Amino acid sequence: MILNRKGEEIFAAHPTHPGELLADELETRQMTQKQLATQTGVSATFISELIRGKKSVSVAMALKLEATLEIDASFWLNAQRNYNRDLAYQKAKQEMNRLNVPEARQRELLKAVAA
Repeated sequence: MILNRKGEEIFAAHPTHPGELLADELETRQMTQKQLATQTGVSATFISELIRGKKSVSVAMALKLEATLEIDASFWLNAQRNYNRDLAYQKAKQEMNRLNVPEARQRELLKAVAA
């Protein structure tokens, strides 16, 4: 959680899907999606969709990534949770802007999303 000077939680303007982090890790290791698929026992299609942000990291997948890449499952699960939270916040804010909800009221309502 990141807080501003007022102690309010800050949300990402562009939420980062854990698939983006996975793609960076594979590039660093010079590992292909197919190699990761083979080592984790999932399909190459699933890995591709995960990297493109079309699939989410489940507990089972986080454990497979931990076993294969030696990066804690909690890292992947937290990344997914943060992505989901930031996306929910972003969508709620857009909807309130569309409905012309006053800024002060938006802050109150968005605290519920952050909780």
